[in-house]
Amino acid sequence: MIALLASLVLALAAIPPGITLTPEGQEEARASLTLEERLDERLAALAAASSESQGETIADEVRSIWRQSGGATASLLLDRAEQAIAERDLETAERAYAHLRILEPDFAEGWMAAGQLAMARGDWSFALDALTEAVNLEPRRFDAYALLGRTLERASEPAAALAAYEEALRVHPWHPQARQARARLENQLAGRAL
Repeated sequence: MIALLASLVLALAAIPPGITLTPEGQEEARASLTLEERLDERLAALAAASSESQGETIADEVRSIWRQSGGATASLLLDRAEQAIAERDLETAERAYAHLRILEPDFAEGWMAAGQLAMARGDWSFALDALTEAVNLEPRRFDAYALLGRTLERASEPAAALAAYEEALRVHPWHPQARQARARLENQLAGRAL
């Protein structure tokens, strides 16, 4: 505790008198953070959000950071896949995601996107595998947990689905789909207990 106070006093002493951190200064300090530090900061803000609209705004920032974390090649492949999906060319999108998973196997966003496409195509087995890999790589992927919950519901595993929704809400307490699904499954499971 004393060491913490001493470091705080030293840090404050390094700031010239009369200088305060303005909102602009805070923005500059935030811009100097690494991608991982920004992600940690935004996820902490997400957990503390006071409304659904504030939570969704911060969640969009988090998703943007996750997307940026893969580098230029990953971004290019994600863009190509999204373009193909917009043109209803799901085979090209699937190939782009497959290349992405080969080139960057530790990039959770690639697994997440592949899982979403698999769900859209009705390939629930691969969706389950891809979304599980996404949360293994990034345990704070609230969006992957929410989709994993839907996939588990589809597999008639309501208790596991509820656990996935709970994980999504642990990270993003205002996640609208996870909140609705949790309430629905809690009622369903309570009905079975009677």
